[in-house]
Order: sequence, then structure tokens, then C-alpha cells
Amino acid sequence: MKKNFFSFISVALVICFTGCSQAEDTSPVTTETFSNIWKFHAGVGNHWESASLNDSDWSEVTTDKPLSAYDLKTDEGLGWYRKTITLPDAFYDAMLSKGGVILHLDSIAGADTLYVNGAEVGRFSPAMMTAGKFLERHYFVPSANLKKGDNLVAFKFFDGRSPFGGGLLSGARLSFSTAETKDKLAMDVSVADSDYIFMSPDPIRISANVHNTNTWPVKGDVVVTITTDDHRFLQSDTLPLAVKANSTASKTLDYQALSPGFYRYTVAFVRNNEELLQTKVNVGYEPEKISSPLDTHADFKDFWDNNLKRLAQVKPEYKLTLVPESSNEDYNVYFVEMKSLHNATIRGYYSEPVREGKFPVIVEYMGYGSRPYVSNTKWDGFAHYVPSIRQQGANRLLPEDDFWIAIGLKDKEGYYYQGAFCDVVRALDFVCSRPAIDTSKIAVRGGSQGGALSFVAASLDKRVKVCAPNVPFLSDYRDYFRIVDWPRSEIDNNFIKKNPDADWEQVYDVLTYFDVKNLAQWIECPLLMSIGVQDPTCPPHINFAAYNQVKSEKHWQASPLSGHNISDPQFWITERKFIREKLGLSPE
Repeated sequence: MKKNFFSFISVALVICFTGCSQAEDTSPVTTETFSNIWKFHAGVGNHWESASLNDSDWSEVTTDKPLSAYDLKTDEGLGWYRKTITLPDAFYDAMLSKGGVILHLDSIAGADTLYVNGAEVGRFSPAMMTAGKFLERHYFVPSANLKKGDNLVAFKFFDGRSPFGGGLLSGARLSFSTAETKDKLAMDVSVADSDYIFMSPDPIRISANVHNTNTWPVKGDVVVTITTDDHRFLQSDTLPLAVKANSTASKTLDYQALSPGFYRYTVAFVRNNEELLQTKVNVGYEPEKISSPLDTHADFKDFWDNNLKRLAQVKPEYKLTLVPESSNEDYNVYFVEMKSLHNATIRGYYSEPVREGKFPVIVEYMGYGSRPYVSNTKWDGFAHYVPSIRQQGANRLLPEDDFWIAIGLKDKEGYYYQGAFCDVVRALDFVCSRPAIDTSKIAVRGGSQGGALSFVAASLDKRVKVCAPNVPFLSDYRDYFRIVDWPRSEIDNNFIKKNPDADWEQVYDVLTYFDVKNLAQWIECPLLMSIGVQDPTCPPHINFAAYNQVKSEKHWQASPLSGHNISDPQFWITERKFIREKLGLSPE
């Protein structure tokens, strides 16, 4: 009998240890603050996050003074900080029962990656920064990463442009506080379609996945709110969710979109009436059926025909200056100057193959406000030209005049993009003037404004044989300005408010002549458009407004997690393959 009794107790204990959850720790949060003395070293090195590194030759600094006060500076914006902290026994024990700590570090200039005892616990990039503020860091550190007594905190940072010299800002403090239940929860949203673009008859399907690393279960609600891309409310759903200790639980929601377009999902996890987690994600539905009708005036084609005739009457007066420091055995790089509409001088960089023969060319148009750059000099069989349209890039005037989209909006004659779009064509005139160029093999590409200008080039000039716009700008203005604030705000501040007799109807009337959506109907060459589904600057709706007007062969590719900058190398590989194929070139 005793044997059976003890066997029962043993089995019960095994079941409890393997299946029972610890009760939630609701004890008060405790905090430890540490000195503002750090070790600093400029640049980067091998394993500088390691506790075994001897940092005796590092400079000792405090956050009471900037690095410059110690005659220290970063190495091209790069540097490291390290310090050893001692956790009191009582705090360490409290941390163990809570399962970890939150590391708080006051403002750091730039991007950082932070380590505790050699393990990465968090990173921050400038893309997370809001309104130019240097945000405080709050990183969760699991108890397994800490030990009783001494612990090493180290971080590397990069900030090449900070007026503060980078690194820790004045008065920055380091503190640890014991973690609460919410600190050990995380959530991600999975989307049933790999590129986040759904096609009928499939519904839009998303899943909220809540990860609980507490040693106790957590109950709450997943709250999903859906709006159109221009922020019109559609529906909200509340889905109860229980997450076991050290596990993940999910809720899936289907939404049958009523019309083609893009939709904003806000997914939150709410516990005890407090929103603990929130994730936002944009998805698309049947984008090729988005309705953005042409809104051209009767004289639209005549307007552009006349502009091209006037451009043709301007002698280009091409001037090429060799740039030896950028040239190599494959390419001679030239700084190019020429005249365009209204006798404006425009400039750019041209890479011409050194070897004999005639070569295809890629004309790459630049983004809004981009700095000028030398075109490609790594041999790929192409000539390359990166022109700057008037007042931008290599033609930039005073920085305070950088509101080009608002210049001359009183009338289509004299509006900024009248001349700029003619600059796009003049760039094609230039490459066609070069003996080394095969004028039957001209490709255009570019991102953002450069994507819009690629549309413009293919619309206005049949010499373009393939077009590859990326996240294109300048399209479908009425819808565009309902979806995002900029560049509407730029027009409002620099034209509407400065011209009391101006109104938005007049602005939209002028913009119809420069809407890429209206020009795209004239494209006859093959086109490949790339979009970022999460793009907050040139949202996918306006990309497709132009794309859907193209009548020639066309394709699109979507980067589901990208915003206004697509970093997926596969997209550029696909683009280059498309250009080569449509120009009749052999694969690389």
C-alpha cells in the first residue's frame, strides 16, 4: 500500500512539473540604476561585446559630457560603449521570479545593437525614429542572460550625421527593472498569401500569433480593426485568446473584401482593458482591378506634343567632362551637361564602355531630392546614364527651395514638372547621340520619383524599349492625397498658404497634366513594376493606378514587408533579367 501511495505521489509530481504552470508573479516592479561611467572606443572590432575582452585601453567617459569634451570622436559614425554592472542579490532574486528584466537606456543618437554578457538583446534603427527624436531604448533581457554579481552591458552604434557626435546623449542613464507579464509577450501577424496580395475568390486571411514566454498562462483578446487604405473604417472584431505558459496561440480572421484595393489591418492584444501589443499590416486585394479612371482634359495630348516640339527646338549643347577618379578599365565616367526646355541646364553622370562596339543602355532616373551619384562602373554589358532633372541632384539650388512639386502650380504652363518631364526626354536624346549606344536597346528604370519618370519616359518617347519602375511616385493625386499626408502637405505649405486665391480644385486641375496615371496609357513597351506593400510614401494604390492604364505587356512584383525601399536582392535580379530578355540580350 505504501509503495502504491508513493508511486501515486511521484506520478503526480511529474505531471505537475511537466504540465502545471506557475502562478503569475504580481509583486511590485523593482528598479536598479547604475552609474553614468562607460568605456568608449571608436570604430568596430571583433567580439567587442564579449565579457572576456580586455578594455583597459578604452577611454573612460561619462554621459555628463559629449565625446568631444574628451577629444574623442567616432570612426565615420561608428563606435562602442561598454560597462560592467553589479546586480544586488535581492534584485537578482526578484528578477528570477519575474523571468527577466527590462534594460532602460536613455537617448542614443543613431542606430544601435545592444548586448548583455555577449548575447544580443535588442537593436534600433533610424527607421524606428519618430519626428527626429532620439528615442529611449527598452530591451527585454531574459533571466538566463544574467548572473548574480557582475554583468557586462555593451552596445555598438552608428550615426554619421549626428550633431552630438553619436552615442549616448547628455545625461543618459542605464537602469534595470524587473519584467512584468506584458514584457514577456510578443505578437506577429502572418498573412496567408506570400506576397500579401489576394485574388478572388480567396478571402483575405490573416492570423495573429501571440507568444508567451511567461511561466504562467495569459488570457486576453485579439482585436482586429480593418480600414481602407484611405482610413475609412470597415469593421472591428474581438477574438478571445488564451495562451499557455511558454507557448504560442493564434487566432485567424477571414475578410471577404468588397472591392479591389488595399486594406489596413491593426491587430492588437488586449489584457485587462490594456492594449499590450499592436501590429499594423497592409494587404492588397485584386489590385489590377482598382478603378482610377483617367481625368485628362481635351488638350492633354496636344499639350505634350507641343512640349516635345518646343524641346526639339532647344539645341542640347552636350558637354562631357571625364571623371578620372570614377573611371576604370571597363568604363569611362563622364559628368554630362546639356540644355533642356526653357534653356535650363541639366546634368548627370554617364558610364560608357571602354571597349569597341555598340551597347544597350540603362537610363536610371533619380528619386525626389536624391543626391547625384556616379552610374554603374562594374561591367555588365550596358552603358549607364543617371540624369538629374532640373533643380534636383546635380542641378540642386538652395536647400530651402526643395519643394519642387509645389513650384509653379498656378498654371500647367510653367509648372515644375513641365520642364522636368522634358528633361526626362532630353536624357534619352543624349544617349541616342552617343556612337557607342545601340539606340534600339534603351531601358529605363528608377525608384520613387525615378519610377514615375520611368513611366514618363516610356509614355512620351517610343525609343524606350523596356521600362522597370519601382515604387512609382506622382500618380492619382486625388486618391493619393487622401491616403497619405505627404506630398499634399508640401503643396499646402508652399503653394496654397502662400497664394490666398489658390484652391485645391485649381491644383488638381493643373496636376492632371502631370499625373503618371494619365500618361501611362501611351506606353507601348514591356513594363515590370515593383511595389512595397507597406509603402507609406508612394502607397501601392497609386502604383496600380498608373500600372492599370498600361496597355502593353506588363508585369508586377510585390515585396510584402517592404516600405518605400525594396531591399530584397531577388527583386533586382528579376528586374535585370526582365530588361535583358526584353532587349533581346542573352541571360547573364
